[in-house]
Amino acid sequence: MKRTSLRGAASVLALGVVAGCATLPAGPTTEPSFAPLTDTSPTGTGTPLEFVACDREPADPASTNLRPNALTATDRALAGDLAEQIPDGTLVVEHAVDLTIPDGEIGFGNGYEAATATVPATRTVSDATVTAPVTLQVLDSPSSGRRVAFVEVRVSPEPPVRWAEEPALGFGTDGGDGGVVATADAPATGTDADFAQIDAYIDAFYPDGDSASGTVCVLREAAGTVDAVLFSAGWGDGGYPTYLGYGADGDVVSVVSHGFVVPWVLSGLPGEPPAIEGEESTG
Repeated sequence: MKRTSLRGAASVLALGVVAGCATLPAGPTTEPSFAPLTDTSPTGTGTPLEFVACDREPADPASTNLRPNALTATDRALAGDLAEQIPDGTLVVEHAVDLTIPDGEIGFGNGYEAATATVPATRTVSDATVTAPVTLQVLDSPSSGRRVAFVEVRVSPEPPVRWAEEPALGFGTDGGDGGVVATADAPATGTDADFAQIDAYIDAFYPDGDSASGTVCVLREAAGTVDAVLFSAGWGDGGYPTYLGYGADGDVVSVVSHGFVVPWVLSGLPGEPPAIEGEESTG
């Protein structure tokens, strides 16, 4: 990924901090209470940004294709090699935000790229501006902490009938975080603001330096409008693919990032699943 030298140095510094925190077990799953953190440094367009932890609001089932799961012994058996990493806990589905996507254009990237709206690639997933519920399926486990299994951006209420990987929207991270950006109107930061942006979004994930806060989702607001959702990525460092769900008419109806915390079969997502190496298809 190409970055300016300042951006690269800032990214390494920030990602090192996040990576170190990402390996620590999460603490109590009660929601922390703290004020939003604001970065008043100018972006490339002079727009002040704010980073706010997502509420842990249970998602309305009508707003998402993801489903909660009690993770019974039968469910854990379906997890295969991942089962030993989910010895306890449940899968919960949380609403992050209703994200307005101007011109239907979005991009995924690591946490730094999402925080600065500098994702390397974008994809048009709707012919017009659309407001899409963004939801997270989260493993909430006493021993494994809170881990993001799947993130869905539902661009249409139509159910997906099949899924396919979209390589342009996959991302790699060495900081344990990712994000989705409504790119058309999202102001990218100038390099002078990079360090302030990094501090602001890391502090939103880890208020007062608390790496056990359990916060796995942060909203980026530009002039009061949310234009990006940052999230903890699966088990941390690595590469994370993104899949497009297609409706019966062939249009994109959903976009999903896979965190490899649990296999696709436990996501609750309808339709013919994608071919995923190491995961047995049940479609």
